[in-house]
Amino acid sequence: MNIKKQISRLYFYETVSGLKIVDAVWVFFLLQRGFSIAQAGIAEGVFHLVSMCFEIPSGMVSDTIGRKNTLMLAGLVSACSSVLMALPGSFLLILAGMGLNAVSYNLVSGTREALTYDSLLEAGEEENYLRVSSHQEFLYETLYALSSLLSIVTVRLGYRRAYLLSAFQGALCICVASGLKEAAPFGRKDRQSFSVRETAEHYRRTAGSLGKNPRVAGRMAFSGFLSAVVYVDYMFLQEHLTLSGLKAEFLGIPLLLVSLLGTTGTLLAPRTQGVSMRFLYLTGGILTGVSVVISGGSTLPVIIAGAGAAQCLSGAVVLRTEAENQKAVSSESRATFVSAGSMVYSVFMTLLSPLAGALAGRSSVPVAFCMMGAVTAAVSVLTYGTAEKRRGRKGNKK
Repeated sequence: MNIKKQISRLYFYETVSGLKIVDAVWVFFLLQRGFSIAQAGIAEGVFHLVSMCFEIPSGMVSDTIGRKNTLMLAGLVSACSSVLMALPGSFLLILAGMGLNAVSYNLVSGTREALTYDSLLEAGEEENYLRVSSHQEFLYETLYALSSLLSIVTVRLGYRRAYLLSAFQGALCICVASGLKEAAPFGRKDRQSFSVRETAEHYRRTAGSLGKNPRVAGRMAFSGFLSAVVYVDYMFLQEHLTLSGLKAEFLGIPLLLVSLLGTTGTLLAPRTQGVSMRFLYLTGGILTGVSVVISGGSTLPVIIAGAGAAQCLSGAVVLRTEAENQKAVSSESRATFVSAGSMVYSVFMTLLSPLAGALAGRSSVPVAFCMMGAVTAAVSVLTYGTAEKRRGRKGNKK
């Protein structure tokens, strides 16, 4: 294998697959077509319900048919999802499109990383994985920001042409993935079998591992809840910004600013090393809740500041949580816990997104933000109190 060519192709795949031109404005397109904010919440809930169910099976698919074929399949599924979203029709078509989009996301997630590592391992350059993966992450973050800016053009195209362009992108992903080489380090050619029984067994092992690590499971739950609240806040900003007087074609600019403010959370995370997790959850959760409430303001600077602060604070808490959990689990169960963390987040999104959408539909988006912020602060206080009680019991036993 020519490792330089392989890595270049993986970077190219990252570039082509990462430019999601409709992701920043999909809620706006849905509302433009006559669907309600509550239906947008349901659609997002369906996405995460499918993602939650397919998180572990997608990894087994990758092990069964190979990384390259899985990435090609992801492109095909993504294209089919975009075609469904472009078709005029019932809400069921929208839900089907969202479900397929989730499957495509799951097929790529993990497969791309596994192919990158296996390729480097086959070439004897596995020590370069961190450098290569950091470049991939940089590409993703850059393209995500660029996608927000491109919404200025996307809105003008209209939902049909935008989604058909997205379908073309999926087809292009198939072509790029076909140029990748399947890695087989040490000549290993075996494939894992795929069955319902093995999938159920893997779920059982995951639940058992979490049961044996209640502290890790608790951190995972809080982190997943906080991430879900902040993403729903970001998702409904599309509606809130337009109702606050912003022209639809300029939606990408404030969304880009919110995303950029959110990235500062990655810089704050290392600075929390001296802070206990209990105190971090209390202060970080409360401040995130307050920021979500502020994002329901009536002026553009206030909305951006609130939503950006929520992204930043939650990002710092989530990254610190991931670092602490990595220390607490063994190497043998590390992949299991990563999958479990993704599923926990999807569970909260499946529940929170439709509920917040229904509340926003019945009252308003600012009211939904206010309720989400209040619940987030309450959960933070409850989590801190529970941790203090557990700490007190351990102290009494001593």
